[in-house]
Amino acid sequence: MKRIVLHVGMHKTGSTAIQASLAGYRDGVFEYAPLPPAVEADRQRAYNHSFLINTAFDRGHKRAGKLLKFGVAASDFDRVQAQCRDALEACLRASEAEVLILSAETITGFDPDSTRELGALLRQYASDIQVCAYVRDPFGYVKSATQEWIKWGYTGDHLHPLSYRNNFVHIEDVFGADCVSYRLYRREKLLNGDVVADFGSWIGLKKEPAHRLEANVTLSTDAVMCIYALNSHPMFSSGSGLLRNAWRELLDVHRRLFPGRFEIPARLVAREVDVWDLAWMEARLGQSLQLPPYSEKDMDCTGLRDWLGRTTPEMLTTIRGELTGRGANVPEDASLVELLFQLYLECIRSFSDLQLDYRKFSADRYLERYPDVRQAGLYPFGHYVLHGHDEGRDGS
Repeated sequence: MKRIVLHVGMHKTGSTAIQASLAGYRDGVFEYAPLPPAVEADRQRAYNHSFLINTAFDRGHKRAGKLLKFGVAASDFDRVQAQCRDALEACLRASEAEVLILSAETITGFDPDSTRELGALLRQYASDIQVCAYVRDPFGYVKSATQEWIKWGYTGDHLHPLSYRNNFVHIEDVFGADCVSYRLYRREKLLNGDVVADFGSWIGLKKEPAHRLEANVTLSTDAVMCIYALNSHPMFSSGSGLLRNAWRELLDVHRRLFPGRFEIPARLVAREVDVWDLAWMEARLGQSLQLPPYSEKDMDCTGLRDWLGRTTPEMLTTIRGELTGRGANVPEDASLVELLFQLYLECIRSFSDLQLDYRKFSADRYLERYPDVRQAGLYPFGHYVLHGHDEGRDGS
C-alpha cells in the first residue's frame, strides 16, 4: 500500500452519501476499506467506518453510549474494542490496493491521544497519508447538526456547538498541516452539485461509484418542532432494534406529513460563532465563510426552546388526522405531545407486525398480573415491549 486517504467529514457534509456510495469500490488503484461492522447489529451501516474506528481508539470508553444502545454490556467493552482494533489492522495488512480509503467523521471528535494512536497504526502500513475534510458554512452546519440532535432525542435550549479549530487542530498536529486538505461544502461549489462525484474527483478515483445513496434527508421546521415536543415526553428506549426502526418510521411519517426544509433564526446561530475560530478555518480554505443576515422575525427569538415551542393548531389537526386514518381511537382532549406519543406507539405496532399492539394492551391488568413491574415503577407497555413480550408475559 502506497497511500491512505483518510476522509474525516466533517459532520453534516455528505459523509454518509460518500461512504455508502463507495462501499465495495475497487478500480485497480483505489479500494474502499472493507471493514466489518463493529457489532453485528450495525451491519447495515458498516460502510461508515466511524463506529469501528471510534470503538477501537476510544480511550477509557468515553464514547461508549452507542455500544450500550446496541446491547453490549460494559463488561464486554474491552473485548469489543480489541476486536475492532484487530479488524482494522487485519484490513490494513491484507489490502493489496495502492490507495486505501478510510472514512470516519468521528475522528474530528477524538482527543489528541486517540488521534496519535490512530496515526501511529496507519503509518505502519503507509507513509503517505492524505487527510480530506469538507467544511460547511457556520449557519448550515449548526442548523443541520442541531436538527440531527433533535431527531435522536435532544431537549435542551442550546444549538449544536461549532469549533473548526477543535475539530481539526489535533488532526493537523498528528498528520501534519500539509497533509490535511480542506474543501468547502456548498452545493454550487461541488462538482455537478454532487458530493460523491466531487470527492471522487478530489482524490483521483478512476471511475464513478457503481451506486449512489442520498442520505439524511432533512425534516421541515414543523416536523422538527413535533419531534422536539415529543422528546420532552417520558419515553421508553434501549438497545432494541425494533424501537430504533419504529423511531425511524416515525421520522419518515413526519417527513411525509410536514414537507419542507428546516430553518432556525440566524441570530441563534450567530451566538455559537467565534470570529477567531472562523478566521482560523478561512485561512485554511483560502476563502470566506458565510453568515446570513438577521431578519425581523429573528429579533424576538430568545432561544431554541422558544423557537421550537411555537407549535400551531394545524400540527395537532394533522397528527390527529394521521391517527384517525390508521384506525386509532383518538382521545378528544389529547394534547399535541400525547398525540405524538400515540403515533410513536402506532409505529411500534406496525413495525412489529401487530405483535406489540398497544390498542389491545391493558396496563391495569399487566400491573395486576406482574407486581414486579409495578414495584419497579416501570411504564407497563414499555416494559412489555422491551422485556415482557420476549419473556412470554401476557399483555392482553
